[in-house]
Amino acid sequence: MKQNITENEREVIKLIQFFKKRGERLAAEGTLTQEHEDLNAACERLTQKIYHHADFREQVLEKHETLKGIIDDNAQCPTCGKVDLLKRAGVVSNELGWKMNRYKCRRCNIEFTWNRPNNPWDMIPFLELCLQELDTNLASQQMEEGLQTRAQEARDHMAVSLEQLRAAIQSADAEKQQMEEQDKEMARMLHEFKKYLMIEKIKLEPFSEN
Repeated sequence: MKQNITENEREVIKLIQFFKKRGERLAAEGTLTQEHEDLNAACERLTQKIYHHADFREQVLEKHETLKGIIDDNAQCPTCGKVDLLKRAGVVSNELGWKMNRYKCRRCNIEFTWNRPNNPWDMIPFLELCLQELDTNLASQQMEEGLQTRAQEARDHMAVSLEQLRAAIQSADAEKQQMEEQDKEMARMLHEFKKYLMIEKIKLEPFSEN
């Protein structure tokens, strides 16, 4: 069974399998009616839709998980400057709402919050702020030509990285929104079809006065 099949989807698939087996039995007996054939065809179409959407859901969620991990905050202890003795102690939000990692240095026995976001969504406004500061510094300070050139190159490189990150996030967010809308549409469709199949199944149960 697919990993991203929901419980509701799984229940409908079980009902569909019940009618599929019944259709196969009726076909073998030579008593399959047009109504049964139409029901089986509708069940087959819905099964394909469920699995197609589950594949899409899995791809979207995997992409989001991958994006969460692309930011390496390159934290180091503010006291000893070590990187390898840090242990992540949690996540906090700053005054701008950006999520940042909190670390403990096992050498210095201190805890600190690193000064940059731990995820690409918050990294976008962080980079925008950095670019504003760089532009202000480049415009207001008199630098020697070599330093000015290097600072401008660093600024341009950061601007390119920002646009690449922004494009990736916008694409992933748009896909996630599309997936969530399809989730709602699928849930409504499954609710109606499940009711119909359950009524059809009840009709098949033999009447008993006991």
